[in-house]
Amino acid sequence: MPRRKFLSLLLVLADVRPAGADDATRSQDSYKVDAGVLYGLLSLTLTGTIAREVDPAAQRWRVTIDGRGAGAVHRAESVGFVREGRYYPTASRLEQTIRGRDTTVSVGYDYARGLVEYHSVSHTLFLGRRRQVDDTLRLPPGEPVDDLASAYLNFAANKLESDGQGGYRTLIVRRAWKDNEGPDDASPSGYRAMLAPMRFRVTPDPATGGLHGHLDMTSLSSWARANQPARVSFDAQRHLQSFETSLILGTTVTLRLASGA
Repeated sequence: MPRRKFLSLLLVLADVRPAGADDATRSQDSYKVDAGVLYGLLSLTLTGTIAREVDPAAQRWRVTIDGRGAGAVHRAESVGFVREGRYYPTASRLEQTIRGRDTTVSVGYDYARGLVEYHSVSHTLFLGRRRQVDDTLRLPPGEPVDDLASAYLNFAANKLESDGQGGYRTLIVRRAWKDNEGPDDASPSGYRAMLAPMRFRVTPDPATGGLHGHLDMTSLSSWARANQPARVSFDAQRHLQSFETSLILGTTVTLRLASGA
């Protein structure tokens, strides 16, 4: 469901530098998300912490998120390894409860066999219909696949596929949905997983010395529209500072990151 998708975006917020850097390999930041549906009739505020660990010797990384709000609990974790400066995910897990409805997502990446295994259970917004995915996909040869955490780490390390003009692209694994899927549609036969391209574009921001741009949300939420990308901003070190988006049904999501909390 859309709230799960947006809260999953919190995985990208950790202030991570390339493995092997001489500075500290652990940090903790705070975040706040304000979300509204039906033009604010339904609202949610979530606050919490984001921790990251990078082990330069073992070339391993981990990002964890813990957040709470009124009627909401959110925990996510992503782990992986580093090769030639690029971050690769090996496993990610999301566990979330919002107003009595549980959501779980787990993804495992088996590079030896060239497979990715995806499992998720979520529920539609209004009627609580179950959406479940249990699927395995083949990793495309020679084309890296990210989760949201590794995608951000690779952007910070300048390791994402780039067109050289501010455009970036990578592949992520998600539930497959129809272009016209409604907010309470559910398939009785279940769902499949798919590899979807995630694209965004940034330009320098002279006022801050950082970057600002737009993220195509159509690969992240069935509620997104191609002509309504999310607005994102980064500091001079490519660390995410803010995220704002508008979706169908008067849905808005605003996120702010405070470093060093």
